[in-house]
Amino acid sequence: MKKLNRRTFLTVAGSSTAAAATGAVITSANLLTGQTNGEKNGTLTFRAVAGLPSRALPAYASYVIEGHVNLATNSGIITKTLFAGDPKGMSAIAFPGQSRIMSVTSVEDLGGAYRIRGMVNDRSLLQRGESPTFDIVINPAQRTARTSLAGSELVMALEP
Repeated sequence: MKKLNRRTFLTVAGSSTAAAATGAVITSANLLTGQTNGEKNGTLTFRAVAGLPSRALPAYASYVIEGHVNLATNSGIITKTLFAGDPKGMSAIAFPGQSRIMSVTSVEDLGGAYRIRGMVNDRSLLQRGESPTFDIVINPAQRTARTSLAGSELVMALEP
């Protein structure tokens, strides 16, 4: 097996960052759409990002939650991933064992915001003490998402 030297690492990291930036530009136009009218017949598509650890320290990782939720059927898929790098310089490299795919079980309209609940699809990936359920509140008007991470509330920014 070929050894990984600094030049090879920087080449791979640079191309991964370029690919991630290209993907962000392509999808940024349609990341957040709400209801088409007052009825629950729209689709909520979002991407929320927060730097970790908290604001007191420099971020070395980016916690990303992405989802597509059908508001009419209260169903959808949400993914949670922890990427290397702060949100402004996030790489496409995900921390091993930190990604989760979840199915939406309910959506509650809170008058402009949405409380989304669901379950992790593959419970064998959960760490000791980690809950198989999730709860996230998406507020498109304030461009925020609120969820919990390791027992603490986390406020995330919705990307445009």
